[in-house]
Amino acid sequence: MGKVVLDMTMSVNGCVAGPHDEPEGLHDWFFSPSAENQRVVEEQMAAIGAMVMGRRTYDMGASQDGFVENPFQVEHFIVSHGTPDEPAKGETSFTFVSDGVESAVRQAQAAAGDRDVVIGGGAQIAQQCLAAGLVDEIRVAVRPVLIDSGIRLFDNLGDTLVLETIGVVHTPEVTHLRYKVVK
Repeated sequence: MGKVVLDMTMSVNGCVAGPHDEPEGLHDWFFSPSAENQRVVEEQMAAIGAMVMGRRTYDMGASQDGFVENPFQVEHFIVSHGTPDEPAKGETSFTFVSDGVESAVRQAQAAAGDRDVVIGGGAQIAQQCLAAGLVDEIRVAVRPVLIDSGIRLFDNLGDTLVLETIGVVHTPEVTHLRYKVVK
């Protein structure tokens, strides 16, 4: 079984979006990566077997046709109280899970086999997964920006998490940090 990896881009002050969900240019590095960032992206993409995200992240992506050319061609498990009236455009496979993050992660692990499950969308889902002890590794790509009144990734965790640094890659656009969650 692969790892459960929280993988998000955030600002220097810990925000994954602006106060109204706008990304504030956080993901620009991913869509036009430098050679070094491209290497990191390819390495991470090769390891992904399934993704877990929240309904707000899904709805934002669907409303912008963000799944039409989705680079993550794996099954996506969406933590949600229901299913959308219309499916998102594109070829991405979605499973809507209404019984919590534990169930979503468990289903994603079954789908991923030996590959990683990536928690890839929404600070609330990330926080729930961390609080439930489901995350094995945290990967954050830190962009050199500060976002005022943004949505913070590491709020509402409940307890202190102990991390072990397992990797750092610095580029002018973003610094990639990798941590093992010490359990």
